[in-house]
Amino acid sequence: MTGLTTHETLREIEELQRRCEEFEGISMKLNWDSLRREPGGGAAEWLVTYEDELLAGFIGLYSFGSEIEVCGMVRPGYRRRGIFTSLWKRAQSYIARGGAQTVLLNAPAASKSAAGFLKTLPLDFDHAEYQMKWDEKQAAERSAFENKILPDDHVILRPARADEMALLVALDSRGFDMTPEEAADMYDELAMEGNTEHIIVELDGQPAGKLRLWTERHETWIYAFTVDEKLRGRGIGRSALLQTIQREKRSGNGVNLEVSLDNPNALKLYESCGFVITNKQDYFRYIG
Repeated sequence: MTGLTTHETLREIEELQRRCEEFEGISMKLNWDSLRREPGGGAAEWLVTYEDELLAGFIGLYSFGSEIEVCGMVRPGYRRRGIFTSLWKRAQSYIARGGAQTVLLNAPAASKSAAGFLKTLPLDFDHAEYQMKWDEKQAAERSAFENKILPDDHVILRPARADEMALLVALDSRGFDMTPEEAADMYDELAMEGNTEHIIVELDGQPAGKLRLWTERHETWIYAFTVDEKLRGRGIGRSALLQTIQREKRSGNGVNLEVSLDNPNALKLYESCGFVITNKQDYFRYIG
């Protein structure tokens, strides 16, 4: 297991990811915001294997409350050598020590190599997510920016304050069916470190929802987007989404998000605002 992450090793992981994605024509979800955090600040744990002085294998373990997500890869040309099997065995020891209640293995739906390995494990399908990207042409065709939404003086987006942790936790807990303790575990600290912003959505001056933005290399990802269930159906989510798109567009950033396939209302909203599906990620629950 690594200790303090180094820029050199992270660059090697990035290079390995590019190789794997180009080889299979896929997009991997490695949660780079977690990989780059310092230990103790919500950082991911990861294991690596080197062969011929090259990074040949990687596995990342991402803790979200009582749940751990696992994602990994092996360099093309070094597969079928048992590298990932060995990494998975080492990861299981870490997972057992941590006492996670749920272990989810995440893989691109289009990855044949991942599908082959997953078949060897005792798994149940848990859920799938679409990765989506805002497309200006699609937005224009769907007239998303001409749709009637609440005026901006009613729906306002602002940065969350440091004293609003309880508000963020409450919105996450109600919006994503988590206990307050699980939601609180998602926040190591509210200080806006790195490339992350926590945003409060207000309706007429009162908190109505929230979202989290993570930006790197002119690509912004929208995470944990929720509107208080008592205020849904009033166009608040649409207004907040369109304002976020407009803001990021002015900054020259692409806009991306993820949505579960079992959330058709959110999928319909995102598509109506010009988002198109780019990839699909499958999640399997480990039952071994």
